[in-house]
Amino acid sequence: MTTYELMVLVSPAVDMTAEKAQTDLVKKLVGDGATVKEVTSLGKKHLAYDIKKQTEATYLVATVEGTLKTGDIEKKTKLMEEILRFLLTVKPADASASVKTTTDKNAMAGKE
Repeated sequence: MTTYELMVLVSPAVDMTAEKAQTDLVKKLVGDGATVKEVTSLGKKHLAYDIKKQTEATYLVATVEGTLKTGDIEKKTKLMEEILRFLLTVKPADASASVKTTTDKNAMAGKE
């Protein structure tokens, strides 16, 4: 199974203080093909530029496991007025594998 990280910007008009509301919104978005492992609210934040005439949004970050179709999620976000934007990324199976460290001083200096 693939693990995804989903970030959603929710309209400030929608009350996202309750954990159940946050989880229900993510479940509605991802559908039956995946399970929601964790939803974290980063709170309301001011946006760098207006999105759909909104100057702030509630940020939600969810860890989702299963099979997702990005096209289906995109269609749902366009239909759901409360969602301003979303970002879906695949989490690597081994987090340490995604970070490469170099101990060779010549390689770090760009010399071969």
